[in-house]
Amino acid sequence: MQTQLTSDLLKTAKGQRIDEILRKCVHCGFCTATCPTYQLTGDELDSPRGRIYQIKRLFEGQTADHNTQLHLDRCLTCRSCETTCPSGVNYAELLDYGREQVNHDVKRPLEQQAILNLLNYVLPYSSRHSLMFKALSKVKKILPKSIRGKIPTIKPLKQYRAIARQNFQTVYLLEGCVQSTISPNTNQATLHVLNTMGYQVIREAKPKCCGALSHHSGKEEQSNSFILDQLNTWLEIDQKTPLSAIVSTASGCGVMLKDYHRLLTTEQKELYQNVLNKICDISELIDVEALKPKLNVHKNDIAYHAPCTLNHGQKLADELFNKLTQLGYSLKQPKDAHLCCGSAGTYSVMQPELSKQLQHNKLNALAQTGGTKIVTANVGCEHHLASISHLEVKHWIEMLADDLNQN
Repeated sequence: MQTQLTSDLLKTAKGQRIDEILRKCVHCGFCTATCPTYQLTGDELDSPRGRIYQIKRLFEGQTADHNTQLHLDRCLTCRSCETTCPSGVNYAELLDYGREQVNHDVKRPLEQQAILNLLNYVLPYSSRHSLMFKALSKVKKILPKSIRGKIPTIKPLKQYRAIARQNFQTVYLLEGCVQSTISPNTNQATLHVLNTMGYQVIREAKPKCCGALSHHSGKEEQSNSFILDQLNTWLEIDQKTPLSAIVSTASGCGVMLKDYHRLLTTEQKELYQNVLNKICDISELIDVEALKPKLNVHKNDIAYHAPCTLNHGQKLADELFNKLTQLGYSLKQPKDAHLCCGSAGTYSVMQPELSKQLQHNKLNALAQTGGTKIVTANVGCEHHLASISHLEVKHWIEMLADDLNQN
């Protein structure tokens, strides 16, 4: 793609990076075939190629307007286009730059501002959203159906039998700001599986946000604060007790954690490089040989929903599928498995109509697999699908821990 970015912008490292990404795009349009929003709206401006053109014009000097903001907001940041793109365009990174510029140029309607401010004030802080969810649960029956579905049903905390640890490697388990409140059994299950494989686990004393919500909402100051808070905590722990891994179980958080390196300054990257290299998804630690003899696997078919953040963001969906299959699970992938379920962080709140269409499409595809339950790898997808699903939806690590506990 030919570009004519402003001369002032090209003098900066940021501008040079934007130009580099834009020039990789060859207009081929392969991305449109796998873009969830383009498939729903049929509007070129709601496709990756169309959004790239809009972002290009922004940095060539054209002023953004509410229409530009709308089409960039409609993007799920699912990264399906990155998986498809033969030229290796770093679309999500470019989108971050584009959204930052649009948020600078265009003032949001008051209603949108209020919702985003509320979400960013409450959700990243477990103490705040815990109180909110408890209060809303008490009046859930009288709330509109559209709101009821977003209030999680908190399940009783599971207790797993104690396991004698053997290999003495130590890992740090990230509990997740929202996950620790609405899906605490995911963390309990992860602890049990890690202990079964011999790991010593240090758990987060107080769950912290990874910064994803504020980052994707354009609140960079808040996001940077969360990022540095996480990194300083890891560094302090690693200096006291050397860690072999820093483990995330929510793939949405995991893809943000693995993006830290591009959000830091050169000096910060040098300071935190050791702990940055230890970030991993729980699926990367699963040892099939160690776990298989200890499992009591039920032979029912299971519908497998790979979150976009695991599939396109971290490129781990196939690895997890293969490991679970090797462990004896009968997993069934839905048609168009690459498409988003519509959760996408705050997307279901900010873009409810598109989100609902994607949610229904995904659940219909999962039901057609014949699976007796649905497993996924991200708390957002789990809650979003479970809110209207007639099938049980759970994190795959809970399924694994339950089957270990029964043996």
